[in-house]
Order: sequence, then C-alpha cells, then structure tokens
Amino acid sequence: MCNGMTHLTSKACGASTSLNGCIRPFLVPHGSTNLTESNRGSFPVDTVLEYRCDPGYQPDGPSILTCTALKQWSSDPPRCIRSDVCQTPYQPDNGGYTCHPSPCTRFSHGTVIEYFCEEGYILKGDYKYLTCQYGEWDSPMQIGCLREQDHDSTLPLGMPALSIVASTASSVALILLLVVLLVLLQPKLKSLQRLVSPKQHKLKIIYVT
Repeated sequence: MCNGMTHLTSKACGASTSLNGCIRPFLVPHGSTNLTESNRGSFPVDTVLEYRCDPGYQPDGPSILTCTALKQWSSDPPRCIRSDVCQTPYQPDNGGYTCHPSPCTRFSHGTVIEYFCEEGYILKGDYKYLTCQYGEWDSPMQIGCLREQDHDSTLPLGMPALSIVASTASSVALILLLVVLLVLLQPKLKSLQRLVSPKQHKLKIIYVT
C-alpha cells in the first residue's frame, strides 16, 4: 500500500497500475491535494490532481499530476520542502528599497523592505513596506515611482478641486437655509403686516382731516 514514507515507495506508486485506471497516490507531508475519502480506489484516465504546499513550504517537483492512458500518473507527487527565504523583490524604475535589518543580502522570514523614490518622483500610493513571511512577500502589489506633477494630475480630486467643491457646497447650504427660514417666517410676516396696515390707514385719515 502506498503511504509516501520513502522515496522508493513513491517510485513504486508512480509505476503501479490498475485495471480501471491510476491507483490512489500518496499524501504529501506539509501539503494537500484534491483527494477525498471517497477516492479509495482507482482514478480514471485524464484525472488531474493538484498538490499544494502549506505556508512556509514550496513544492519540489511537478505539482499537477495527470492519469495517463497508460494508467500511470504523469509523475510522482512533489515533496514540500521548508522555505523561509523570499525571492528578490521587484525594484521600480526611478526608485529602490532598503532592508530592515540591513544589508539586503538574504530576504529571510521577518525581513522588511522599505521602498523609496529618486528626487522628483513620488511613490504610487501610500503603501511602501513589504514583509517576508515564510518565503512569501505579504503583498503581491508592485510599487511604482511617478513624477510629482504626473502624480498630482492623476489624483481624482486635487486640493484646488476640493476647495471648489467645499465652497460650492457651503453656498448651496446657505441658500437652502435662507429658503427654509423664509418659508417658516412667512406666516409671521403676514400677521405682522395685518397688524400694521390698519394703523397706517388710520394715521392717513387723521392726516387728511
């Protein structure tokens, strides 16, 4: 029975055949694949299995196996080997990065790199740090350096535009407030006009007399 404990066993598993298809391959330590408990027997031809390694490990060998017409797997399952070193990070044009701790000789687990741009350029976005975590950088985003004037023109709303918007909003709010006050005070103004009108008429009569 294939248990994946030794390299010889894996070779035997890869070479074994079944009348109905490929036999069940062994599981990989520190890895997983799309096997289920129901896959206890053989797998039909053209079945595809994909192996994945746990965080901090990387596959050593093909990670995708296919059951061939010869009723054999296309290769042995990969081994998942420990990896705590990240690949060399992307370096943007007109910029670079520094390492913490320095120097940048080995990007091991926990290494933090800080991006910077040359004079006259500015980072695209506010994100400028990457951390190596078990052989993988914590963000796949590529950081770029733009000219300062290009950066300002690409902003959706610059400071002048924000000032115009704020000023327009304040004017509209003031107009609405005046309209509301006028509507609320209109009944009182009419009442005051009724009270004042007779007195003015009476004074006018006395003056004529």
